[in-house]
Amino acid sequence: MEFRELLKLPRLVECKIIRRTGLFSVEVELSGKLKRVYLNNTGRLVNVIKSGLKGYLVENESPSKYEYRLIGVEWREHAALVDTSIQEKGFLKAQSRGFIPWLINCTLNKRNYRVDGEVIDYAFTCGGMPTLVELKSAVMELSGGYAGYPDAPTPRGRRQIIALAKYAKSGGRAIVVFVAGLPRVRGFKLYCGADREIGDAIKEAANSGVLFKSIEIHLNPRSGGIVLGAVDLPVDISCSDY
Repeated sequence: MEFRELLKLPRLVECKIIRRTGLFSVEVELSGKLKRVYLNNTGRLVNVIKSGLKGYLVENESPSKYEYRLIGVEWREHAALVDTSIQEKGFLKAQSRGFIPWLINCTLNKRNYRVDGEVIDYAFTCGGMPTLVELKSAVMELSGGYAGYPDAPTPRGRRQIIALAKYAKSGGRAIVVFVAGLPRVRGFKLYCGADREIGDAIKEAANSGVLFKSIEIHLNPRSGGIVLGAVDLPVDISCSDY
């Protein structure tokens, strides 16, 4: 598969992962010293934030107590993209450049669109029809080479999906996009082992007309670029426990 570069990152700094130290922090070894860095991902990332793996940092541009933020972790020949804000930037770049066929005639109208008391990532207009799009980060490997979501309980995620179900039931168009941050996955599978209620929420949404899509966006550490892989991965929402 040919990967398309979406974004060029500032200079990457290599480190060694030591351990997860908090919801938004990871301890790494950098130039022989231990250092805490920022992690923009609330998932558990158990098999990704793993002691001994090589991590990739960028300098933190925003005012913060952390000098660096962890962007990616070595994964086969490339790297897993763990930073959800960069996943979002990559998605928007892919959409605006016409790389996502099922969003080809769409214009972004608003970010953080509120519906039924929940905040949804994006409101597009697609062929004259309002379309809400919610991204979910899938940086979890399931057996068989599939990306999975969620890897932790997600009450907020369930509420957002139910809100989209109500929106779709009333005649609106809604899409949930699982961003597979792992290179060369075979597809996406819903994982229900961490959240037993997520399957019911997604089943209700699917029955209400919500579409479920998945794309692959990961880090190429050699080029320092965020790259796009498959844009329409197979999606299985039947609830996997492995």
